Amino acid sequence: MKEVVLDRDRVFLGNNLRVYRKQRKLSEREVSKMLHVDITTISKYEHSTRTPDIYMMMRFADVYGVSLDKLVGRK
Repeated sequence: MKEVVLDRDRVFLGNNLRVYRKQRKLSEREVSKMLHVDITTISKYEHSTRTPDIYMMMRFADVYGVSLDKLVGRK
């Protein structure tokens, strides 16, 4: 079995994605439809088992109305 190593920044991004989604009162399903991806992809991003690429992060930032810096936890 492959060992999973999570770095702090990746976990932080997943938590932020969940927090901003909930602040907008959106379900994972609603976000998946808005971004045209499967709901399991959204779940994997939020649980930090998969990391979105920069283009997907820009789409998340647009949907949640936050900057990329804020999305990734930069002040």
